[in-house]
Amino acid sequence: MSKHYDTLETRTPEEREKALMQALPQQVAHAKANAPFFAEWLKDVDPASVTSRAALAKLPVLRKSVLGEVQ
Repeated sequence: MSKHYDTLETRTPEEREKALMQALPQQVAHAKANAPFFAEWLKDVDPASVTSRAALAKLPVLRKSVLGEVQ
């Protein structure tokens, strides 16, 4: 039996970073398409442009207090 659950656990930091950044545009697109609040919150964001940590840092900040107001 392997001591690792799967290959995701044995990736290098670079491989992990690459996979995360590749998945990020789809995650942003999914949020915009499936959650009305996030569709409005991210209305000026092109999901295809969110492919790096720098782009992620430019997304609008969502504070916990705002979430409480919309629930």
